[in-house]
Amino acid sequence: MAIEKMSLVNIAGLMDELDATLKRCCESGCFHIEPAGNSPDSAMKPLSEKNEYDRPLKELAQLSAQLGITLKETDFTDCDLSAPQDFNSLFEKYNTPFSELNTKRLELTQRISELGGAVRQIDHLKGMHSDFQQLFSMKYVSVRIGKLPVDNLPKLDYYDENFFFVPFETGKSFCWGMYFVPERDKQRVDDIFHSMYFERIRIPSYVSGDADEALGKLKQTIDADTVENAKINEQINELAAKAEPELQKAFSKLRFIHDTFDLRRNAAALNDKFYLKGFIPEKEKDRFDKLFEDMRSVSVVYLPPDADASCEPPTVLKNNFLTRPFTMLVEMYGLPEYKGYNPTAFVAITYTLLFGIMFGDLGQGLLIVLGGLALKKKLGAKISGLVTRLGISSMIFGTLYGSFFGYEELLDPVFENIGLDFLPLKVFKQTNFILITAVAIGVALIVISMILNIYIGFKNKDYEKAIFGCNGIAGLVFYSSVAAGLVGTLMFDVKVMSTPFIIFLIVIPLVCIFCRTPFSIAVKYKQWRLSEDEEKMTVGNFIVENFFEMFEFLLSYVSNTMSFLRVGGFVLSHAGMMLVVMTLMEMCSAAAQPFVLVLGNLFVMVMEGMIVAIQIIRLEFYEIFSRFYEGGGKPFEPVGVKFTAQTE
Repeated sequence: MAIEKMSLVNIAGLMDELDATLKRCCESGCFHIEPAGNSPDSAMKPLSEKNEYDRPLKELAQLSAQLGITLKETDFTDCDLSAPQDFNSLFEKYNTPFSELNTKRLELTQRISELGGAVRQIDHLKGMHSDFQQLFSMKYVSVRIGKLPVDNLPKLDYYDENFFFVPFETGKSFCWGMYFVPERDKQRVDDIFHSMYFERIRIPSYVSGDADEALGKLKQTIDADTVENAKINEQINELAAKAEPELQKAFSKLRFIHDTFDLRRNAAALNDKFYLKGFIPEKEKDRFDKLFEDMRSVSVVYLPPDADASCEPPTVLKNNFLTRPFTMLVEMYGLPEYKGYNPTAFVAITYTLLFGIMFGDLGQGLLIVLGGLALKKKLGAKISGLVTRLGISSMIFGTLYGSFFGYEELLDPVFENIGLDFLPLKVFKQTNFILITAVAIGVALIVISMILNIYIGFKNKDYEKAIFGCNGIAGLVFYSSVAAGLVGTLMFDVKVMSTPFIIFLIVIPLVCIFCRTPFSIAVKYKQWRLSEDEEKMTVGNFIVENFFEMFEFLLSYVSNTMSFLRVGGFVLSHAGMMLVVMTLMEMCSAAAQPFVLVLGNLFVMVMEGMIVAIQIIRLEFYEIFSRFYEGGGKPFEPVGVKFTAQTE
C-alpha cells in the first residue's frame, strides 16, 4: 500500500479565460487548488474581488425555501441566465406575486389566531347575557373580566370595598367571572384583585352582543378566514409548481457560477494574464490535458510535487479492496505526509487479527457479517466493509475456540473427525497459554512497529529516529534482547543473560539511546558536534534530562507490552460472559430458554463488540502508531461545486 503520486500543475492564460479555466478545473474532479499569489517574491498578486453572486444566491435559496421547494442538482445546460442582474430579475418575477400572497396569508393567520384567542376567552363567559359593548361603554362603572384562583374566591368577602364579583364558570383551579367597581375606586380595587392573582381577560373591541352571540359571530368569521387562507395556500402551491423547474435550473447554474467565482481568490494576476497552481494525481495527467485542448491561450505545465516550497502536496492513501475500509481508522489518527508511510495495510491486518482473537465466536461472527452486509446502504460501503471483515475474523477464531453462540462443545466432534487433537482451544483450560500468547503478540507487534520506524527513518534520512532512537535500531536491539532474555530464563530455564549479552545487546543500545542526538549528528555530518540546544546545556543538565527521558522510554516498553494483556483478558471475558448466559438459560424453563439465549447473545454482541472495537483502536494508536507513525498530512480536496441550498 502506498501514497498516490502527485504532480504540481501550473496553469497560465489570459484573464478572459479565467472563469472558463476554473470551470473546467471543477469539472475535472481531480484538481486540488493552492493559493497562487502567496509567494512574497512573485510579481503576480492574488485576486481579491467581491463575489457579486452572493446576494442572488441567498435570495433564490430563501425564496425556494419559502415556496417549499427542495433544491437539488439539476441539469442547467438550457439555462440562459448568466449575469447577477439576470438572476435578480428571475427572483423578482416570482417573489413579487409570492410576497403579495404571503402578506395576505400572514394577515389572515394572525387574525385567525386573535379570533381563536377571543373564542377561548369568551367560551368561559357563556352564562353572561349582557352586551359587551354596553358593559364597556358605561360612564361611571368599570368592568373587569377574567379568572381568579378558586382558593382566593372566599377571601373577597373580607374586603369592605365598593365592588361585587359575578362568577360564570368554576373549574378545579380557576373561577371565570367579572367584577364591577365605581370609576373612582377602580385603582384600589384593581390592586386588591391583582394581589389575589386575578388574570384579566381583555375582550377585543370588535366583539359585540352577549357571550353566545359573540361566539357565533367569531366562529363564522374564523371559518370564512380559514377558507380564504386555504385558497391563498393553494395559489402559493400553484405558483411553486410553476416556478420550481425554472428555479431549480437557475439555482444550479447560479451555484456553479458562484462557487467557481469564489475560486478566483486563489488565482494571481499580472496585467492581462492569470496564474493558477495546484495538484492532481499523476495518473490523471492525460485526462486533465484534454480538458484544455481547445483553449489555445491557456498553458498547463506539470512539475514535480516538491518543486514549489510554498505549498505542500496533499495526501491520497492508495489502498486495495481488502484494506480500503480501514482507511477511516488511519484518517482518525491523521493522514501521513506526502512522503510518509501509508499504514492502512498494517492496520487492516492487526485490527482484524486482534478483533478475531478478542471476540471469537463462529455464530456471533456470522451475525456480524450478515449485519454488515444488510446495513450497507445505511452504514455506507466503508463501515459495512469494515464490519464484514471483522465478522469473518470473529468466525475464524470462533472456530478455533470451538465457540458457537456460547456452546463450547458443539464443534468438538468436527475436530475429532479431522484428527486435530490440539483444537479447539478451551479458553478456561488454557488460560496461561492465552495470556502468554497475548503478550507474545504484543511483543511481535511492537517489534514490527520498530522495524517500520527504522525503515521510515532511513527513507527520510533521519538517523536519530532510525538508528539511535528508542524505536530505532538501538531500541529494537535492546527491547528484543530483554524480551529474549526473559523468555529464555523464565520459560525455558536457559541462561541467556551472560555478561557479553548484557554489555553488547543491552548496555550499549541504552548508551546509544541516551546519547542519540550527538551520535546522530556525528553520523550525518561525519564529525562530532552538538546541536545548538546542547551547546547551551551543561553536562549535568544533559545527564539529568536524558536520564528522565530514558526512564520514560523504559517505562513505555513495559507498559506497552503489558497493555496487550487486555487481548487475552477479553478472550476470557467473552467466554465468561457467554458462560453466564448459558447458566441463566439452564436456570429457566424450557419455554424461556430460547429467549434467554437470544437476548444474552445480543447483549454480549453489542456491549462487548463495541468495547473490543474501542480497545483495539487504543492499542493501535497508543502502543503501535506512537512508535513509527506521524500524522500531519494535508487531505486531497479537489475543487468542485456543492449543490446545496446552504449559503455562507
